[in-house]
Amino acid sequence: MKQKLLFLILPVILFTATLQAQDKVWDFGNDVTNFPVAAGFTDTQIRDGLTLVGGGSLYATVEANASTWPASPGGGYTSINRLKSEGSSSVSSGLPTRRYMQFSVTGPVSIKLWFRFSGTGTPRSVEVTDASGTVIMRLDSPGNTDTQYLEANYTGGAGTILVFTDNNAVNFYKLETSSALLGLNKNISPVSTNVQAIGNRIVVSNVKTNSEVKIYSITGALVKSFKTNNETDFTFKSGLYIATIKTNEGQKSVKLLLH
Repeated sequence: MKQKLLFLILPVILFTATLQAQDKVWDFGNDVTNFPVAAGFTDTQIRDGLTLVGGGSLYATVEANASTWPASPGGGYTSINRLKSEGSSSVSSGLPTRRYMQFSVTGPVSIKLWFRFSGTGTPRSVEVTDASGTVIMRLDSPGNTDTQYLEANYTGGAGTILVFTDNNAVNFYKLETSSALLGLNKNISPVSTNVQAIGNRIVVSNVKTNSEVKIYSITGALVKSFKTNNETDFTFKSGLYIATIKTNEGQKSVKLLLH
C-alpha cells in the first residue's frame, strides 16, 4: 500500500517542482545581491539563473535610478536602480548577437517585463522571442522615456527565451516568469486589434493597422496564420487556443475558447 501511494504522489511532486522552477523574478532594480551597483562587462555571465550575454561595448551596468510604475499596468512596482543595455543587441535575422538576456523554460509560461527607453530618439524597441526568433512580445518606442510594462504568454514547449533591444539602448528594471498563464483575453498591451472567440467563431475587430494573427493549439502547434487590415470573422474548430496579434504597436497574446 505504501509503495502504491508513493507512485501516486511522486508524479505530483515532480509536476509541482516543474511549475515552481518556472516561477522566477529577476529584480534588477532592487536585488543588489545578484545585481549590485557596478560597471557592466563584455563577457557572458550567469546571475541567479539568468544568462547575460555581453559583447561589443559594456553591457548591464547597474546604477541608481529610482522609478515607480502605476498600479495598472505594472502593479505599483518601485525600483532604486536600473540595468542598462548600453546599446542595441545587434539583431540579425530576428536573433540578437550581443548584449542580451536569455533563460530556459520547460513549457508554457507568462512573461512580464518592466523597462524604460533610455532616450526619445527612434527607432528603438524591446523584443522577447524564443530561440527560433518567433516574437512573444515587442514594443517599439513611443518616443518618450516613460515607464513601460509588457506581459504575454509563451505557449511553446521546453526551450530558451531571449530578451533584447533593437537599434538603441533600453533600461531594464524587472523580469518575471510564472507557470500561471495570463487570464482569458487579458489585455494591457498597446495593440489595438482584438481577437476573441464567440461561440464557434473567431472575431477580429478594432483593426487600426496591418495585423498579423497566429493561432496556436494549447500544445504550441501553429494551426492558422494570416494578415489583415480589416475586421473579419470565421468559424473554427472547438477547443482552447492561444492567439498572438502583432502590429506596429507591439504584440499581445489572448486565449480563445471555442464551443
